[in-house]
Amino acid sequence: MPGSPKTTEEIKQAIVLRESGYSLAAISQRTGISPATLARHFKKHGVIKGGLSDSAVDEARQQLMKDAGFVNDLKDQIAAAIVDDLSHVQQLREASTLLLEELMTNKALPPHYKTRAIAALATSLRLTQEAWRKSLKVDELQPEPESLPALTIYELTPEEITQMRQEQTKDAVFDEPENIAAIEEGVIDES
Repeated sequence: MPGSPKTTEEIKQAIVLRESGYSLAAISQRTGISPATLARHFKKHGVIKGGLSDSAVDEARQQLMKDAGFVNDLKDQIAAAIVDDLSHVQQLREASTLLLEELMTNKALPPHYKTRAIAALATSLRLTQEAWRKSLKVDELQPEPESLPALTIYELTPEEITQMRQEQTKDAVFDEPENIAAIEEGVIDES
């Protein structure tokens, strides 16, 4: 809230973020404190960007992660960013589809221009596909073990072979016995 006094906790959080290496703009966006107010407090307390030790950064990170509100806000921001990225990618793909259709039907356009445009669209398609895959973490997904069928290979015993042949013979549909004999002798044409 601009114009309202800042609490000690808000200033402490801003100082930790600044000493962790965050920019004024990022801290302002995260805390809601204006960049001018942040700069004034940082100067007052002698805070420099990135001046925190690694152990202090880890301690601050752990403290922030314990704050349930911070974690939920962070999850919401990440989800919103992913949804936003995916909608932009979808718009790019739709525009590419329309552009490709127009490009292919334009008889006045020289072939070398079409080739360049198609190469650019192919690159755009590849990049948008990579954006989808990264946003949805498709490459990190592993199939669930129970969803994969098991393939078992073993040698059939003579009894199993005999049983299988009997089942196949029982299931087969034969013509009349005399026609089978005639077909085998070549007297009757099968077609």
